[in-house]
This record gives sequence, C-alpha cells and structure tokens, in this order.
Amino acid sequence: MDIRAVDLNLLVALDALLAERNVSRAARRLGLSQSALSAQLAKLRELFGDPLLLRTPRGMLPTAKAGELAAPLRQVLFEIGRLVQPSEAFDPARAAVTFAIAATDYVEYAMLPRIVDHLAVNAPAARLAVRPPDFTAIARQLESGEVDLALLGRHNLANAPPDVRSRPLYTERFVAVVRREHPRVGARLTLDLFCELDHVLVSLSGGAFAGFTDQALAAQGRSRRVRLSVPHFLLVPEIIARSDMIAVLPERLARGYAERLRILATPIEIGEITIVEAWHERVHRDPAQAWLRQVLFDLFAGRAPAGAAKPRPRAGAPGR
Repeated sequence: MDIRAVDLNLLVALDALLAERNVSRAARRLGLSQSALSAQLAKLRELFGDPLLLRTPRGMLPTAKAGELAAPLRQVLFEIGRLVQPSEAFDPARAAVTFAIAATDYVEYAMLPRIVDHLAVNAPAARLAVRPPDFTAIARQLESGEVDLALLGRHNLANAPPDVRSRPLYTERFVAVVRREHPRVGARLTLDLFCELDHVLVSLSGGAFAGFTDQALAAQGRSRRVRLSVPHFLLVPEIIARSDMIAVLPERLARGYAERLRILATPIEIGEITIVEAWHERVHRDPAQAWLRQVLFDLFAGRAPAGAAKPRPRAGAPGR
C-alpha cells in the first residue's frame, strides 16, 4: 500500500468510531454529518479489507481486525499530534535534559565553572556531557547530534557549512607568561628576548610547532624557537612554572595562575581570540537548546540571564 494515497482523516474517523461504537455520536464528536461519516467508514472498510464495525442490537461491535488496530491507531494519532503542535515552553527548573558540549580545556577552564554554577541553581536536573571538539569535522559532530553546542575560537569555523550557526560570546587578548623567578625576564619583555627564549606551544591538532604567534613574527622577519608542542592548554602553566621557558596564552587562563606566573604583554601584536557558540540548524528551534545558548550569551556578555536565580557562593571558589 502506498501511504501517500491514504487520507489520514480516515484514521481520525476510525479512532472516533472505535471509541464511540455509534455513528451518530462519532459524527457529532468529529463535527461531521452522519452520512459523511458513513461514507468514511465505507472507505475504511475498503482500505483495510475488513468490516471493522458490525451492527448489532446493542450497537456497533468491532471486529477482531478493528480490535488489533485500536491501540496502535491511538498511538499513531498521538505522535502525529505531538509532531504538529507547537513545542511546550522549556522549564529549566524541571527539565531532566542532557546537554552535549564540545570545548577545549582552555574554554572549559574559562567558562565551565560559571555554567555549572548557573545550572546547579536554575536547572538542577540538567546534565552536561563535555567532549573534545574534532576541529577537522566539527560540522559533522554538530550535524550528527554527537554534540549539541560547540564552544571554540571563531577561526575554527572558517570552512563551516551554512547550516552551522554561531554567535560570539567573548573576545580576549593573548599574553606572555614566564615563571616568577625567571632569571632573564624583568618587568618588560623585549622582542629580542622573546625570540631567544625556548617556547611552549599549544597545538590542538597535535604535534605542530607553529601558530598565530609565528605568523605575526614572520610578518616582521622574525622567528622564535618552539621547543615543546603540547595538545592541551592546562599543561602549559605547570611546565612554565617549573622551567625557564615562555608561552603565549589567552589572558583568562593566564590570570588563573597569576600567583605562580609572571604575566607580560607580548612584544608583538598577535591579535585576539573570539570564542563563539556554534550549533547546527537541526537544534536551532529546540527550546532547551535555545535556552542554553541564551544563558551562555548572557553569562559571558556580563549580564544576568533572564529569570535566573543567583548562584550560591562556594567557599574558596577561584576567580576567572
């Protein structure tokens, strides 16, 4: 049977007939004339090859076939109703939802504490699943549903397809960091010394020994010596604190280690990094996902999210 040839209104009529077991009452329920509903019953009998309802002195009696159809028919109509009705408003205070987010360890450090604090108070039944982003296939991660929302640098979306949407959350500069007792670095970092020191570089894809800093240096005919390439940001402060090496880090991350590291302006303009939230068109109208995106936008634009309760202060919670 080709379902395209089936009038779905017939299924609604059958559901009413099975519930009422009376053509007149079923017709009133549907807002139809008795003759119109009788015509639909004739079509239903032809469609299913079965009488479906038999006239008896006590009313209409469903056949065995009709009895088999009753429960699945009700479920099908319920699902169709859910499909075409507007989505219910999302209630974060009651929703038991899992949000899948892709983020680097730097973004986790800079953003997750505030996100977790907000969810604990305003969406206590919500869960977060944080995954590493695949920078070679972030669009696929978003499209497949492996990730609902990606938090990453805007430059990582340079080749994203049109069905991947994004919105900036915050922008920050890069700074240079060395250990506080570094024997060669004083209050000011010169370009010559910057190029002479051994550098630690973060290569998220793994193994690279050049990045944005090297591009900026090359534009001025200079270069640096990258001695160590690591795949995670949070390794860098520990390495710098125990060595005479230098690194360039996003300022929010560097400030979190200000007691152990000396933070300096870079002697060359490297530019800034803009962190965005990115999502696929498939979840653009999902109420829960829209709520989370707005929460993140408000939190990192320096505004309190609408309707949000204030988080309870945590003893010893570090600033970011």
